[in-house]
Parts: sequence; C-alpha cells; structure tokens
Amino acid sequence: IIMKINKFKILLILFISVLFITSCKEDEIVAADDATTESVQKSAEIDVVSDNVSSIVEEVFIAEEGLATRSKTNPFFPECMTKTVDINGFTRTVTLDFGEACEMYNGNYLSGIITIEYVRNPEALTRTITYSFTNFFFNYKSIEGGGSIVRERINEYGNPQSTKDQDITLTWPDGKSAHRVGVKIREWTEGFGSGTWGDNVFLITGNWSTNFSNGDVNTGLVTTPLRRELACRFIVSGVIALTHNDNAGTLDFGDGSCDNEAI
Repeated sequence: IIMKINKFKILLILFISVLFITSCKEDEIVAADDATTESVQKSAEIDVVSDNVSSIVEEVFIAEEGLATRSKTNPFFPECMTKTVDINGFTRTVTLDFGEACEMYNGNYLSGIITIEYVRNPEALTRTITYSFTNFFFNYKSIEGGGSIVRERINEYGNPQSTKDQDITLTWPDGKSAHRVGVKIREWTEGFGSGTWGDNVFLITGNWSTNFSNGDVNTGLVTTPLRRELACRFIVSGVIALTHNDNAGTLDFGDGSCDNEAI
C-alpha cells in the first residue's frame, strides 16, 4: 500500500499494518484506535524538535568558535533571544534565553533556556558538546533532558560531521508525554563557511526509539540518508524504516522538493 501524506500529519505512515488489523476472517477489518494514530503523529513532532534543537546547538558552537562568519542581514537567531557566554579556563558555557515566546526565522516558537557546554581546543580533530534544557518549550511543548554532539572537523568524504546522542522527554499541552532515546549522524555537505545559514544542507542517518505514556513504542531506522536543507521547514528526501509496536512500514520524504508531503 502506497499513499501520499502530509509530513506534519503523519497519522498513516504505518500503512495497512497500523491503520487496519485484519482478523482471521478475510472479510473482517478492524480500524486502529485513535491512540495508535496519535502516537505516530507525536513521534513525527519529536523528530522536528530533535533536528531543530541540534541545529541550534551546532550554530552556537560554529559562531563561538569562528568557524563561519554569519551575515548580519541573514542571521540564524532572532533579536528576541539573549545569549550569555561564561568562560572558565578552557571550558565555555553558552546560555541561550528565548524568553516567554521567541519566534525563530523558520517559524518555530521557543521559550525557556538551552545551556551548551564544551571544552575549547581549536586544534582537536573532534570536539564534544553537551546541552540541557531549563523550563524549555518548543512550539509550546515542554522539553526535558539533553544530549551530546561529537563533531568531526573532516570526515572520510572531506565534510564536517556530527554524531548526536539524545535523551529527551516531551510533554504536550494535554499532559501526554514521550521519551526519545537515539543517535543521529549528520554530515554537512553544502554551505559550510559561506556566511549564511540558508544554503546549509545536511545528510542524516541514525536510529531511535520512542516510548509513549500510553504504552506505545515507536522506532526509526534511516535506510536512505535524509536530506535536510535549513532553508526549508521539511526534510526533502530520504527513507526511514518505521515500527509501531508490532507493526512496520516505511516513510519516503520525496524527490528533493520543499513540500510537506511524504509517501
């Protein structure tokens, strides 16, 4: 079964195995309940949060280390965010305060604080960055926990690369929650050092698992690298193999067009 769906309304991505459970009788089909489809949609929302937070952390590191000169006419962070830098020996702690409701240039609303810490060593081939949240909300969803990012200056293909481990809990306004643990590897293939974030392109691989407060468990494994262009709100291509409890399916993000549809 193949169907085209909205990337922000991924209620159907596990196809017939999730939408319909066929009983022993060939003519009897039972629809999945609302809780199942809701968990699938919320898993997609966690992906959006995870990718955007990682981009924010790396953009701060890049700016602080002078790895790229950002254009004043095309900044990554809006004026409603306040940045504080504390230096203690070789350790640098950067605090990002988004206030009560700060709109990013890509249309997302953030509030609260992200704290980023790393040891400054410009000569190192790899660097480790850790981050955590304090009363932080992404599009009005509460985010707790944190993660780490190991940055390679140059990978085997000559591109910067980051390996991201994340352990976060999201809570929606209705009180439902989900715990996500996973790793993503992001290779920066275009736009590095250009001075503008809009031409940045990344290829993403990895795997993750999400446990929901209603007992559902979702997993994801990238089988074809996901292409993320910061100028677009959506992943534009790539394939993820998905499971939801005992069911399985795939999600194909398309041919590279910036749209909100996937198959």
